[in-house]
Amino acid sequence: MVCGGLAFFTFMLGVLLGRIENPDKRRSRRLIFFHSSLLLLAAGLMFGLYADRYFTCAAPVRQYDQMSAEVLMEPLDYPTRQYGKHYYPVRILELDGEPVEPFRVRLSCSEAMKCEPCDRVRCQVKFYSFKAGGMYSTYSSQLAQGNLLGAYPEGYNAYEYFPAENSFPLGRLLPMLRRYVSRGLDRCISGDEAALLKTVLLGRGFQLSEEVYTDFRLIGCSHMLAVSGLHMTLVGAFLNLFLARLPVHRRLRSLAAMALLFLYLLLTGFPVSAVRSYVMFAFCSLASAAYELGDTLNSLGAAVTLICFSDPFAGGSVGFALSVLATAGISLLGRRVEQMICPKTAGPIRRYMAGTVSTTISATLFTLPVQIAVFQGLPLLTIVSNMLLLPLFVSMLYGALPLLILSLFDPAGALIQPFVLFCGLLARTLLKLSRWMARLPGIYLSMTDPILLIALGLLMITIWFGLSKRSRLRPVFMTLSLTMALFLPVLRYESRLDTVTLAVSGDGESSCVVVMQDGRAAVVSMGTFKSGLARQIMVQENIHTLESVLVTRQDLRAKAMLRDLLSNCRPKTVLLCGGSYAGKDLRYPGVRLVTVSDNCLYQVLPGIMVQVDGGGEKIRIWANNKKLLLVSEDCAGEACDLLITGRSLPQIDTELTLFMCGEDVSPEEAGQELYSDFYLVTDQSVRNVDIIFDGEISMRSW
Repeated sequence: MVCGGLAFFTFMLGVLLGRIENPDKRRSRRLIFFHSSLLLLAAGLMFGLYADRYFTCAAPVRQYDQMSAEVLMEPLDYPTRQYGKHYYPVRILELDGEPVEPFRVRLSCSEAMKCEPCDRVRCQVKFYSFKAGGMYSTYSSQLAQGNLLGAYPEGYNAYEYFPAENSFPLGRLLPMLRRYVSRGLDRCISGDEAALLKTVLLGRGFQLSEEVYTDFRLIGCSHMLAVSGLHMTLVGAFLNLFLARLPVHRRLRSLAAMALLFLYLLLTGFPVSAVRSYVMFAFCSLASAAYELGDTLNSLGAAVTLICFSDPFAGGSVGFALSVLATAGISLLGRRVEQMICPKTAGPIRRYMAGTVSTTISATLFTLPVQIAVFQGLPLLTIVSNMLLLPLFVSMLYGALPLLILSLFDPAGALIQPFVLFCGLLARTLLKLSRWMARLPGIYLSMTDPILLIALGLLMITIWFGLSKRSRLRPVFMTLSLTMALFLPVLRYESRLDTVTLAVSGDGESSCVVVMQDGRAAVVSMGTFKSGLARQIMVQENIHTLESVLVTRQDLRAKAMLRDLLSNCRPKTVLLCGGSYAGKDLRYPGVRLVTVSDNCLYQVLPGIMVQVDGGGEKIRIWANNKKLLLVSEDCAGEACDLLITGRSLPQIDTELTLFMCGEDVSPEEAGQELYSDFYLVTDQSVRNVDIIFDGEISMRSW
């Protein structure tokens, strides 16, 4: 309503203020006011559609939050495996035997169900709502995927299966096709190379290891791992190149390219960023069929309008927002930046480098606000990594498309081997280069501190003054803003000296605890299904030196994180506690192995002591005259300043508790037996505890 009122007010201003004698000024004023009123009207209509969809679809099902019921549900696809669980998109048909308006939830299971998509399953489940708060929260991203609630089954092996009414329902066709194509690639290539190919071709990123995702994120090439505009553009160019060799009319070629690209979109599962790219490709193809030049901005606006008006929740997808902003930046600034750094008479190599640099700079500038708000950091090797990896990535994708087609036919075994060798070699090279660049120190600039955000803003102001030629006081303003941008981080670093930061993440069954001080870190607890989380925490806090790692257990989670730390960070000392053993997988050059015993104090960082008790079930940490306690079992009769646990322990005397739990636990359930102030910590979040030198404790999260 506010946007509609502002649109009407702006329209009337354009009518009244446009009454001047000069026709050129009258036309320009009315153009500005009328376009502003149209934008406000579109925004008001978008808000209205969002509110209507929310109150008719999402709000009614929130009454089932924390409710247990026997449901009849219909799985819509095969499961994706992440964080040690199987996730199903399911549609709820009945609650406690009563039919309801079907709504979609995300079901998390520890074991896969024995059914096919579109079958019926009856079981006892418990619903929970996703974590809300913020534009790109978990709740917003799940709404963008169509999931209104989360659910998990109560009890094991209590499923009752009913086959679908039809022998082969139509909704099972696409999941089976995507699964068949994925298995065809598995028959050709295995290992991380196959996972990388399936990620960039089919969008099956859940099969790629967390270490690879962390490497690509740190070097600024994570867009290569998500099926988005880059992939659709390359596939569309490949199809046009192939169809141009056929003796077919131009209009028919454009329509055929649209149809073939839509088939590829079916295989990817319709990610919203890929749908945006396909709509733009369709508009440009139709313009080409009509012998017109397609306009990028117009097609981008049409794509965003169609997607958001058909699904108002699509704006909650981070990938969609980054894709739209990057495309707008490339369209508005890409050509200008390229002309500034490269003349028209330059050679092909220089033109390629200028095109890559201009595209990266323009996309980064437009996506910078979202990157800082969501990821709270900025990779510094984006331009270099794109210049090195983009040619390999394009070549791999072009070689993988024929491989994808030939893998569907078993008789083509002799023809498929050259493509297998070519794609496998390029995929391995990409993984090796990304791993090598991710090991370089200082490649990621963390923006968790507001002082760094202010310094970045001052640096942008300096650049703006440098490009501006109208202000006479430009040198004075440039000098002041540049001086403040350089000295604010230095002053902030001096003020944080001797401050101990404890980063905690966990899910109740395992935990990851990283202790940091003065640019150095020590890992005292390894766990969670995110094996690269400890390294990601260090990078997020601009830590480049890992002093020690405490190994209290060697289960699958701890081994995966320890392997990532040893291969990327190379700690100086590995402390083996209790029954841990020093196998060949722990012996790295320059890493010292030390066996420690229970109930003895050990220094993991200068001034920070750790004591392990009970074979790793209880860890005591002393930092800045504060006692911190990490426990995973019931214990009593102890006092501490900070408690980290996954169990309700009212017997422990403490002022602050970090309660580790799953994402399906509500704050009321978590804190019903905890008498101290507590904060929830899940496997998807990290809580940072700052302990300054005088003992004061403060909380922050990212």
